[in-house]
Amino acid sequence: MSSSTYGKLWQESQVVLAELLEKELPAEPRKPERNAALFFHTLAILFVRYVQVARRLEACYDQGVQPQKRPVLRRLLDGVLGRLLELKQELVDLQLSEYHYMDHVLQELGLDPADLEVPIPRYFLSERAKVLQERQEVLTEILARVAPGKSVATPRPSMPREEAVRLVQMAERMRQGRLRARFMREIRRDEERERKVREGGLEEPNRGQAAICVQKVWKGCLQRRLTQQNRQQEMVFIGMALEPQLMGTSPATIRAQLGEEFRRMRQSDYEAEYQDALHSIREAVYEVEGPSMREEMKAQLRQWFIECHDLTGRFPDFPEEAIGGSSVLFAQKTPEEVRAELDLADIKVDKKKDKEKGKEKGKKEKEVEKKKAKEKKSEEDEGLKLAPSKFITTIDQAFQEYTALWNGQDEVIHFEQRYEAGLIRAEMQKEVAAEIRLQHSWHSFAPPQVDEMMREELQNLRLAVDLEGSKRDKPPKAQRSAKQKKGKKGKKEKDLTPDRTIDSLYEELVLQGIVVKSPKVPLSAYSGDFCYLGTTLRLAETEPIPSMLDVRQNIALYAILRLGSPTVHELAPLVRSILLVGPAGTGKKMLVHAVCTETGANLFDLSPENLAGKYPGKSGLQMLVHLIFKVARALQPSVLWVGNAEKTFYKKVPKEEKELDPKRLKKDLPKALNLLTAADRVLLLGTSRKPYLADIKGLCKAYERILIIPRPDYASRYVTWQRLIQKHGGLLADSLDLSALAKVSDGYSQGSLVQAVQAVLSERRLLQLPKRPLAASEFLQMLARAEPIYPEEEELLRDWYTKTPLGKKKLLAVEEEKRKAAEAKVKDKKKKKK
Repeated sequence: MSSSTYGKLWQESQVVLAELLEKELPAEPRKPERNAALFFHTLAILFVRYVQVARRLEACYDQGVQPQKRPVLRRLLDGVLGRLLELKQELVDLQLSEYHYMDHVLQELGLDPADLEVPIPRYFLSERAKVLQERQEVLTEILARVAPGKSVATPRPSMPREEAVRLVQMAERMRQGRLRARFMREIRRDEERERKVREGGLEEPNRGQAAICVQKVWKGCLQRRLTQQNRQQEMVFIGMALEPQLMGTSPATIRAQLGEEFRRMRQSDYEAEYQDALHSIREAVYEVEGPSMREEMKAQLRQWFIECHDLTGRFPDFPEEAIGGSSVLFAQKTPEEVRAELDLADIKVDKKKDKEKGKEKGKKEKEVEKKKAKEKKSEEDEGLKLAPSKFITTIDQAFQEYTALWNGQDEVIHFEQRYEAGLIRAEMQKEVAAEIRLQHSWHSFAPPQVDEMMREELQNLRLAVDLEGSKRDKPPKAQRSAKQKKGKKGKKEKDLTPDRTIDSLYEELVLQGIVVKSPKVPLSAYSGDFCYLGTTLRLAETEPIPSMLDVRQNIALYAILRLGSPTVHELAPLVRSILLVGPAGTGKKMLVHAVCTETGANLFDLSPENLAGKYPGKSGLQMLVHLIFKVARALQPSVLWVGNAEKTFYKKVPKEEKELDPKRLKKDLPKALNLLTAADRVLLLGTSRKPYLADIKGLCKAYERILIIPRPDYASRYVTWQRLIQKHGGLLADSLDLSALAKVSDGYSQGSLVQAVQAVLSERRLLQLPKRPLAASEFLQMLARAEPIYPEEEELLRDWYTKTPLGKKKLLAVEEEKRKAAEAKVKDKKKKKK
């Protein structure tokens, strides 16, 4: 796509952003909403519209080439993504559920379910491509040193013995059948020849009749083939069949991909030009305009000294560098304020006045606070309001900055989208002025800074006029106490490896098998469809089964967006740990790998089975936790994966697992997690299929968010069957009824579907596809051998989830609603009787 296309995308985003900012920053505060359903509808509309804006901004930032626009777009994109996370938190607090159904909002806005997909910015990986490649090479090199003779090969699924015997028998019967058919054909031919000889002898072959016969067969074959192709095209056109799978990528797709790569190359070239221009223009401003700036500042400061001396009779104190130097003086103080600060007599009087005023102000403030508290209580009693946002100001500032700088420019003139020298010069003038005034110069042999020179000049003036040379400028007591307090910080976490580098620690963890290589699995590979009846089922007081798209959205919001963007992670609601709970084969481990793939995170395997026998003893455990969190912080983003997370918090350890000591991390892991701050992009991801075996208090303390991963519903099974068959080389023929296959496979996990497809679509079966199309019975035969997800197991997980903190709140809310409904019925009956 061209620059004009992305320009249109940005214009659409501008319109929507202006509307959203007008709603989020109203001139008058909004009245609280009493109806929870209407408040949810408001939140859902905001969420969906922010998702749309985020999708457009992500495309604009990824393909934009103007180096001065992209930082503003980046701030806007991060702000919108952060606002999405805040709205998600409000939805959770409102509905007391991790899954929300917005099918009615999509219908109202005229959108598709695909428009609700949360975008994952491509800059998470593209801007760290070199670092990720180097780290991958280091990891591969270390693993190669551990096992130099082993070659990494893709594992082939093992064939059951019964299946192998059946295939051999079938092949032998087919061979014997072909031989028998050939013998019978020869016998029949000989008999026919003998019969013709007895009846009157063989006639000479008629060439014309033979040619007509061949033509008839060939024309019939061609016509049947053309008819089948026309029928297939017609069915595809009316939407009753899928397009046949192409052998390669279409030319249009290839051209689009090449265009995107070309724009990314232009991005890097223009960025390099922009950085060179920054350096050259800065030097030019410093050399040409620097001397005049310096003299002008000196003249202003001298004038200031004279005015203050005329008003107060003394020269003022020069501001310290820690406060901002003379820039603070010019920005905030007036001569009258300096006089009030330096005149001792006036200060005493002012103190008395301030005390009296302070008492009056204190009374007024208390009254105001009481009023506010009463208003807040009344608002809480009356209804619901949006919580204050940390990202709205960022979005508003970036939006206003972009509008002020770029909205008035004609993009036709700036067709190549290179840097604007005028904007760079204006920015460099501010930086050079600050450097000349206060900061240490980066130029060699540069003259002293203005503040330093004027501080000496002020002391000389005092010596000459006020005889104050013996008194040195001292910072105020408040400043000195603040500086002293800086040295008295709390104790830092003890570093057990101060003499070792991060690379050596990383290598040690790789050799121990704790840092592992994560397979590349995009989040889109966790395929599934949208829940189309979520709102309808909830209105009928039936909790719907979350779809795979809902699961994918939660993983993107809770894990990927936070780990990928430092800005979003620091300002968004903090999430340190997530627990994925679900039956076996529902894709929990796949989601862990998808998080690492989309963010480029390091994967630490802290499963009890993997840690068995490593770093034994109490000191060894302390060293293990220290190494993991030190390396995870240094090489962030990082994912700490705990497989079978319930074993770490076992109620009672089974006898066969006592040697593994699965509860080693029960105490140290939550303590280490509590030390993580908003600046540490480290996430604990646990997976469990039997969480009811663990102590629920300890498990819920360690894991802040608990996501139930259910079995796939009908729509998700349909999409999964379709994707898996195409992925493994199968063809979706008319003989394959995917709808019936999705219906019959209810109760099976995605892992069972994968095993069935792999078992059916062997190399031999793929070769037979042109002559023998796929049938649903083949997959069902293999699927019947897999273990299904029993309703009792799902019921156990649902009962366990009601004991979690969020589940308890949900139960209490449901009971409260029932109680209110019962009271309302009783009142209605009394009214009817009266």
